[in-house]
Amino acid sequence: MPGSIRLRDVLESLTFFAFVAITALCLSFTFSMVVYQLGLPANPRVFVLTNLVVSACVAVPTAVLASQHEYRLRIYQRRLEALAATDPLTGLYNRRFFRQAMDDELNRMRRTRQTAGLVFFDLDHFKRINDRFGHKTGDVVLQEVAESAFAELRGPFDRLGRWGGEEFVILLSDVTLEQAESVCERIRMRIESLTVEHKGQVISVTASFGTCLLAQGGNADIALETADAALFESKNSGRNKVSSRRALELVA
Repeated sequence: MPGSIRLRDVLESLTFFAFVAITALCLSFTFSMVVYQLGLPANPRVFVLTNLVVSACVAVPTAVLASQHEYRLRIYQRRLEALAATDPLTGLYNRRFFRQAMDDELNRMRRTRQTAGLVFFDLDHFKRINDRFGHKTGDVVLQEVAESAFAELRGPFDRLGRWGGEEFVILLSDVTLEQAESVCERIRMRIESLTVEHKGQVISVTASFGTCLLAQGGNADIALETADAALFESKNSGRNKVSSRRALELVA
């Protein structure tokens, strides 16, 4: 997840520490040799050793402070990236970042010649939950749905985002349309079995799904329109179901 502490950040900070410390020691040693060549110290060996010890006492704390500062900057940068890329309520990718992920997937598909599944789903009659139990409870439901959907995906290979309101979007990497439908059905059943308690009352929710196949050389906008049309079909035919279309159906 963007914003998390990474081993790479720690290693780069340690490298920065070593660079600062070695640079300081080298400068100090160079200065000592210049002074030695001028013949100023009475005891050159003692002078050089003393200079190195003093330099180390200065260089090490300086390098520690510099590397800590560098590390904090990296963590701060990760947090800024997370704020820019994720939805604050669910922690999922936001719409802008998800569109970037789609572009990246299309570029990858041009190289691998694989296909991907694009899914829209939203919660059925979610407004009733907000009206009856309040928006705070509705937010809890959205968070629970996000966690349930994410649990059915393949970690870093698939991407889940909040498109807006109670609508979510999924990008399934390297799948057929049938496999995408199967994933949607698993998520649909998991959401259907989900319950949220509110002041002694049990809240349940269902979701409708629309999916399409994103093929090599496909158009992201057409794919989004196709998946949205499939979602509309699910809602018009009774909700709490999965419908699918092929992106080419919108090309006329």
